[in-house]
Amino acid sequence: MKPILGALVLVPLMEAFAVAQEPTADAKEGKFYLEGGLGFGVMTMAGPSTASKGFDSIAEFAAGFAAQYGITDQVSVFSKLGLGVGIDDDPGVFAFGMTFDAAYKLVEKKGDAAALSAYAGLGFLRLDVDPKGGPSDDATDFVFELGVQGDFGPGDTWSLQPFFQIQLVGGPRPFKGYNGVLQIAGGAKLLYKLADNLYLEPSITFQGGNFSDSVVFGIGIQLRL
Repeated sequence: MKPILGALVLVPLMEAFAVAQEPTADAKEGKFYLEGGLGFGVMTMAGPSTASKGFDSIAEFAAGFAAQYGITDQVSVFSKLGLGVGIDDDPGVFAFGMTFDAAYKLVEKKGDAAALSAYAGLGFLRLDVDPKGGPSDDATDFVFELGVQGDFGPGDTWSLQPFFQIQLVGGPRPFKGYNGVLQIAGGAKLLYKLADNLYLEPSITFQGGNFSDSVVFGIGIQLRL
């Protein structure tokens, strides 16, 4: 049972991180970028070989927040915070985490040319699971991530930002059934200008790994200062 619980608790959090990606691939020197979003999705999980049930599905809710600062036109730093809840009462699932990343712009956005940035960072995950008829369990694990993100479009009115990232959770969790978790995510978000320095941000994220696949639809807001 514990390997299944571990998988269920991890995925909502990693999807929460996916709701708040790097705020922009084209950060400018001295500018702040703040964003927040909500997401809903479905995850299909492959259970361990000892489980009688090969696959299980669970609906998930995620909330993500991120802040980025451009140190120069090429180098920026950002932080992401995520909350994840598995919409199921057995087990009850809650997760919280945060990452701290540095980004380097590989390609500058000029004219019709798209910007491209690469980033890497470290963070932590707090996992809490509360099954019916059994003891609750929790743990805190470290997470390492790296990724790339592009920026296509004029930028001042709209931009399309596809992204790809890898997240690795080390240690003996989620529980003893999996010694570390590798997740790969890809998707895109569209930034559409609503007002000066304010953008609407719908997104879609596809995620897969060594025990699960999922899709999450998100909606968010980005503020530029």
